Amino acid sequence: ADAEHCAACPRTAAAIAAQPRLNSVVHGSHFFSRLAAGTHLEAHCGPSNYRLRCHLGLVVPAGARIRVGEEVREWRAGECLVFDDSYEHEVWHSGDTDRVVLICDLWHPEVDLEKHVRPSLAPAQREALAAAEAGRHLPVQRRVYSTGASVVRRGD
Repeated sequence: ADAEHCAACPRTAAAIAAQPRLNSVVHGSHFFSRLAAGTHLEAHCGPSNYRLRCHLGLVVPAGARIRVGEEVREWRAGECLVFDDSYEHEVWHSGDTDRVVLICDLWHPEVDLEKHVRPSLAPAQREALAAAEAGRHLPVQRRVYSTGASVVRRGD
């Protein structure tokens, strides 16, 4: 459950909870991402340009790179890479140890939430956005990842 994950990383959870811009993105989330050495994530695109994706480098060995559009960057510990993941992107990790980043999604500052986002939301997404804006969170019942794996959460 979400409460268990937050208890495992209380300072990170508190920092994220204190940022409304990170808690109302219904087309996104925040999580730790571990990438094993030797991994290649093939080119892919996010679901929309409503959000920006922020990667905070935590454990960043040499050889971990990301390409967004035609630009290639390397993560650096303690620094953020922010990008619009609706652009094609891919990741290579030719290093020797795992790379770990904290991923946080936030609304794209150039997208008008009221004009472009809210009208396109499904009823459940509108409910989640309203709850987040009021400082409440609705539990995610089921999430299906691009790998086909799914997670079912029970309410906290």
